[in-house]
Amino acid sequence: MRRRLVLVSRLIHERQCSVFCNHLALARGQRGLRLAAILGATILTLAISAGSALAHSYPQTTDPQSNARLDSAPAHIGITYDSNIAPSGSSMVLLDATGGAVPTAADPTNGNRQTSIHPTTDLAPGPYTVDWTSVSADDGHSAQGFYTFVVNGGQAGIIAGQAQAQAQAADLMATLSVTAGADGSSLLRVDLDNPTGVERVRIRLSRPDLGEDLLTTAPTGDGGWALSGNEVAVPGAWHAVVIVRRTNVVDDAQGSFDFTVDSLTGAPAFASAGGAGPK
Repeated sequence: MRRRLVLVSRLIHERQCSVFCNHLALARGQRGLRLAAILGATILTLAISAGSALAHSYPQTTDPQSNARLDSAPAHIGITYDSNIAPSGSSMVLLDATGGAVPTAADPTNGNRQTSIHPTTDLAPGPYTVDWTSVSADDGHSAQGFYTFVVNGGQAGIIAGQAQAQAQAADLMATLSVTAGADGSSLLRVDLDNPTGVERVRIRLSRPDLGEDLLTTAPTGDGGWALSGNEVAVPGAWHAVVIVRRTNVVDDAQGSFDFTVDSLTGAPAFASAGGAGPK
């Protein structure tokens, strides 16, 4: 009889422990869910705050489109931004193939996301660069960039000849070539000493008077990557950063280059160490 009472007591004790442990696990699970929810809300708030603090307005659409080939000069040149812009400080400047500003006048626009200008002089055939500056209406932060288009009937680009240079990009050696494409437009080509695992190659192209543009290259089919959108359409000094994204590598590999395009001959040349002259 005593033995039976001991067994019954042990069973009751084990059941009480089981119930207590289940309640404890449930409480911990609920607490974990609450902590996860709080953490998620905090991260979301920080992300929204950071996005708001660094708000910039960038072109959503352009008219003409980037790298457009036009049979006649455009009557208007416009940009629609991805967020509201402040009229004061937001501007567009049209540059010809020499880098000189083309006379323009502002157009009336609808809403707070558009800017538009029209040339007040005839546009000769050739490449044109649109230099845009936007000021966010949300917090006043400014952004600057550029894009190009071509009025058919003349030279599509300004580059004559070829130049090439190498730069270290993390554990890679990147080679950048600047030359003219088949139609005369600018062509920037990237080659890597080890293309294994490369997912994407981009080029951040910039200069002080035009801002910057982050551009995605396209595979050439023979082991390289190229920009063939006539991005370099004004002479002078340019800065290019080659950015390589690879599989299973956390940080992108980056290599910097500085080159110039001669205003008289169109010859490209690299200023960075290891750069070759025009070929």
